[in-house]
Amino acid sequence: MRYVVSNKVMAESDKACIAGGVSSVELMARAAKGIFDNIDKSGKTYIICGKGNNGGDGFALACLMTEGGFDASVFYISDNISADAAFYRQRLIESGFKKIYPVCECDYECDLIVDCIFGTGFSGVPKKEYADVIKRINSSRAKVVAADIPSGLDGTGGRAVLAVKADKTIAIQAVKSGLLLGDGKDCCGEVVVVDIGIPIKGEKYAVIDNGFLRPLFQPRSKNCNKGSFGKSLIIGGSKEFPGAPKLAEAGRAALRAGAGLNTLCVPYSISGAYAESVVESTLFPMADKDGAFVFDKGSIDRVMKGVTAVAIGPGMGGDREENAKICEYIAKNFDCDCIMDADALNAFRENITVLKDKKARLLLTPHPKEASRLTGKSVDEILNDPVYAAKELALSCDCIVLLKGATTVVTDGKEVALIADGTPALAKGGSGDVLTGTICGFAARGISLFDAACAGAYLCAVAAKHAEKEYGDWGVLASDVCKAAKKIVDSYEERM
Repeated sequence: MRYVVSNKVMAESDKACIAGGVSSVELMARAAKGIFDNIDKSGKTYIICGKGNNGGDGFALACLMTEGGFDASVFYISDNISADAAFYRQRLIESGFKKIYPVCECDYECDLIVDCIFGTGFSGVPKKEYADVIKRINSSRAKVVAADIPSGLDGTGGRAVLAVKADKTIAIQAVKSGLLLGDGKDCCGEVVVVDIGIPIKGEKYAVIDNGFLRPLFQPRSKNCNKGSFGKSLIIGGSKEFPGAPKLAEAGRAALRAGAGLNTLCVPYSISGAYAESVVESTLFPMADKDGAFVFDKGSIDRVMKGVTAVAIGPGMGGDREENAKICEYIAKNFDCDCIMDADALNAFRENITVLKDKKARLLLTPHPKEASRLTGKSVDEILNDPVYAAKELALSCDCIVLLKGATTVVTDGKEVALIADGTPALAKGGSGDVLTGTICGFAARGISLFDAACAGAYLCAVAAKHAEKEYGDWGVLASDVCKAAKKIVDSYEERM
């Protein structure tokens, strides 16, 4: 399984390596060699250097290009450069290299541009001169390779006001979280990691891949029945947001993920609207008022009988106080996995810590705006460091958090996993319901809630990519994701 590190961990690892006896100049030489080995050197190359150590990587790369007899020109943005960058610039000059120019002389008419402007420590908005260079790189005809990270991209949360759009990013030692989060995937292109001998000291974020999911679909024992694989329950729907087909897809997704039984619990007065859509699941009408749920202990006790995993919230609408009573009663009185999504989350705005004392194992599945409501932080604060925001929320109520995004973050406050296979095709109403149902189905089977969250997010992501091949990223529907998930699961079974 691949891993990703934060900027902080990478910086600390770098310092520890230098303290252990490897000079920073040597590390820069290794980084340059890694870049050199992974670029096309057959055409005309421009290396654009900033003033920090990322620029130093560029000067060191130019030394290797010169020694190898390859055509390269170096353009610098500032004369005020770091000590290590100055070391390699001087070495380049002493070698007789004549192609060092101020960036104002760059015509951007080349085959390859190597972006060595900003490193992973950059955040904010590039200043005027730097902004102009980045814009001209992006409008050039050249292929673009970024050294470690596309310049202008924040290395922690992946946010970018203006950043280089690279065709390839050569990550030094490890992928930084900003390459996968936020705007990172739109900026980095193909990502190649080069090992320069820096031992990682500190936390690593796991990146979920196919190897994680396939073992969850081993052949079933022949001596089994529907009760062998758990019972999932999805509580949702309202007069305001009936969404019968979408809720039915959530139930179907739970069964596709392997749950033996699934029940959909909907408000009594509108249950007739669901009868035609709900085929594979059992329909349980629950007490309501004007088409919205109301707390009814007797109904909850009946529907929760034998449930191993419950998902609450899709299309729930209605009264926040009543929804909160339902969620809190289930969380505090039933030993099961409990997934809260959508209106279940909105019921606990800035008050989610009331669920810290609970019997159920709890998973929250917010998008950034919902996370903002739960934590009182701004959406910008959430997006600046999604991993930290998710960990903080998880610790605040002793739960697991799945923070949705271009890359989804799953954490229990200590362990972190990233699902980086998301696609814009999932930006469609109903996708969240399918995700919630899928996670619920995995959890119902007895898979740990953390692993169920990772597996559900990954399966939906790869299924959406599969559906995208047929419908394009504009045309994929939630039902298409559910159908494609079946094909993904079938492919695992065929290989066994």
